[in-house]
Amino acid sequence: MLMMRLQSLFRLGYRGLIRYTLLALLLCSSVAQAFSITEAKRQLDDAQNLRSGSPQSAIRSLAQLADEPALKSYPEEYYETLMALAHTLISQGDYDKAQQRSEQLQHFAIAQGNPYHHAYSFLLLGFIADNQSRFDQAQAYYNDALDTAIDANDNEMIAQSYERISAVLRRQDKYIEALKVAQKSINVLSILGETEVYARALVNLGIIQTALGDHESALETFTRSFELSRELSFDKGIADSIYESGVVYQRMENYPAALKHFKMAHELDEKSGNLMDIGNSAMRSGFMALETGDLKEAEYFATKSQKLYTQIDSKSGLTRSYNLQARIALKSEQTALATEYVEQSLEIANSYNLTGYLVASQLTQAHIAAASQNHETTLERAHQALATATLINDKDGQIKSYQLLADTYQAIKDPQNALDAHLKFTQLRDDLGNSQHNLTLAALQSRVEFIRKQQEIETLNLDRALKDTQLREREWQLKAWWFGTAGVFMLVLAIGYRQVKKRKLAAERAALLQEVVDKKNAMLADVSHEIRTPLTALQLQVEALQFNIAQDVDASYNTINRKLSDINRLISDIHQLAMADSQSLYLNLVQCNLTEVMTLWEQEFAQFSQGKGFDWEASIQLTGAVTVSWDMDRIKQVLTNLIANSTLYTDKPGKQRLKVWQQHKKIHITLEDTAPGVIDEHLSEIFERLFRVEKSRSRRTGGSGLGLAICKSLIEAHHGKIVAQHSELGGLKIVIVLPTEVN
Repeated sequence: MLMMRLQSLFRLGYRGLIRYTLLALLLCSSVAQAFSITEAKRQLDDAQNLRSGSPQSAIRSLAQLADEPALKSYPEEYYETLMALAHTLISQGDYDKAQQRSEQLQHFAIAQGNPYHHAYSFLLLGFIADNQSRFDQAQAYYNDALDTAIDANDNEMIAQSYERISAVLRRQDKYIEALKVAQKSINVLSILGETEVYARALVNLGIIQTALGDHESALETFTRSFELSRELSFDKGIADSIYESGVVYQRMENYPAALKHFKMAHELDEKSGNLMDIGNSAMRSGFMALETGDLKEAEYFATKSQKLYTQIDSKSGLTRSYNLQARIALKSEQTALATEYVEQSLEIANSYNLTGYLVASQLTQAHIAAASQNHETTLERAHQALATATLINDKDGQIKSYQLLADTYQAIKDPQNALDAHLKFTQLRDDLGNSQHNLTLAALQSRVEFIRKQQEIETLNLDRALKDTQLREREWQLKAWWFGTAGVFMLVLAIGYRQVKKRKLAAERAALLQEVVDKKNAMLADVSHEIRTPLTALQLQVEALQFNIAQDVDASYNTINRKLSDINRLISDIHQLAMADSQSLYLNLVQCNLTEVMTLWEQEFAQFSQGKGFDWEASIQLTGAVTVSWDMDRIKQVLTNLIANSTLYTDKPGKQRLKVWQQHKKIHITLEDTAPGVIDEHLSEIFERLFRVEKSRSRRTGGSGLGLAICKSLIEAHHGKIVAQHSELGGLKIVIVLPTEVN
């Protein structure tokens, strides 16, 4: 069949081949055009909706979309697709593919010159290495992200980089360094406002506070993160805040409260589908179930966490999970099984330099030996745990090691070593604030002293007691008199101060009202002058026509029409400003594609400017479809007014430049022109009503003097800002900043 088709093609000759080739190219072109931005967004939204309920389906959809060549024509959607795909792969423990997609994101960001996504790719690569316990490599990636963010002057990315560096430092038990870096992240984020990044940074800070023993501050920090995450509907932040609060209660030895928090976090983690988070909360729930004596529940969570950690190849997680299973087996008197589990835990901890988890496993190994009455091995293992705990300054590990040493030395009848170990155990407990015995003794001594003094008073003679009582009564009377006098004096002062404040407030209010009246009077005078001028000219032309002294009747009628138009325009401007003052200015808000609208407007503006004899330059830097909710007629009125004003006041030959771009959900618009400019003291005044710059822009243009004031009122009605600055072109620069959505 294939040979027959080839033969038929050859029989067609060159012309037939050319026709088929053109047809094939046309077909390919139509297929490529079929993949539009709308289709890309639809597929991306569908895949995002699958991430929580069906992550594997989401991975397949996102991978198919990311591999679509036409998607690179829409950079924002391409970036979002790769980031979502990398995050979903990480949540499922597929780190190799996650790294490939992160590197794909990085290469595209470099090619596009996009510093934000370049830095973000470093964060993804660092997070992957972090989850695989490759801490040095993770820290290197995070430092690269920080350098890239600093070069781009992106504060939010700088804060995220600091937070990640802090997190990887604390996972290496470098808590002091981690605290300093975490505080840098919080300082940067406090300027940017309350975001999901801020909630994550608070969780990281609370974890460090917990590790340093500042439990009260840690709970306060986690509460702040929880409340912020609820306001933002940030499910991951809610789960993390609850989980880390459980860690605090665990350190405070309130195991029922800790178990409750860990199980709540576990339920939330299962809904999110992140395997690492599910494993962590399951592991912690298992430890707390063991502490509360529920071995069945502890075994359930331990087995579940081991399977999850094995699936995602988390070395630190497996170390803790095997240690938990060893402790459960020991509690169940299955010594051989406990030994098998703890040896697996120790092997991973030693192989991957997980010193922070090594102490717990060594202590478990020592307790297994103690349960077997193997005192020599118990002492050896306990000393190993003590040495490791001392190396990393793990006070809790040192306390548990000394306690086990003291019990073992006592069991083998070695009182001197038992006493030394017990004294060191007690000293460390006191250093950590666990000195409840001394506090109780001090309270008892204080109570004994109080009772003794009461007995001494009762042995005094009645006269002495009566005199003392009378003396105390006189002292109280004197104090009461002084307090009463002071109270009356303070009341008089308060009344006087209130009166002074009332008079001052009344004077300020009167001055403010006078200022408003003065401004209104000045405006009325200016408006009267503005109307009188065209009226005078109008009257002269009418009289000339009335007495037949007009030399050119048509010219007189044209002048009359022109002056009437001036008066009508002035009254219309005054009416529009009055509506703005009374907050009755109506905005017809509609949603539209700003990219398309600006492209059409720019063509009109260019034609108008060039028709007036000016060079025109425009830069519409809006990527993709940018949707805004504005009164488009009002915004066009502002831009038209500004451009028309510029043509009136700019020397020819001159130049006008329009620039539009989006940043942080704000639309920025600038309009610049060439000389003459405006002096500094007039920059803040040109938006005032009836203000004219006579010295720097001296020509008379016939305007009402209200155009820029109307522009300001319309922009402020859209909750935006408009300011005047000096232009690099030598003239004036008008800067407008508008939100994309106006409520």
